[in-house]
Amino acid sequence: MREILDIFNPQVHRSGDTVTVLYSHLTFSGSCTYQEHHMKGTNKPINQRFFILTGCEMGDVIEYIHRTSPLSSENFNEVNLLIREHSLETLNKELHSGSLS
Repeated sequence: MREILDIFNPQVHRSGDTVTVLYSHLTFSGSCTYQEHHMKGTNKPINQRFFILTGCEMGDVIEYIHRTSPLSSENFNEVNLLIREHSLETLNKELHSGSLS
């Protein structure tokens, strides 16, 4: 099922501290939005950068998945987790490629 998400050609866009992973294929679209945070250690000068998922609007994407591979109500949590993991992996790839600073 992971391959289905790849056909949506996910793209990552930044606006300030907000990073959005956009999915689009034909007339189906969706997005997962992350908020970037930075923390500095109190005892050690370690800077940490992390992203918190603040929104995920993937109704069209789930509908497309359902049309290509019918889903049952039991599959919902699996698909929900798959989408969240895929969007985070996409975000991390963009971070490591250097295109998001």
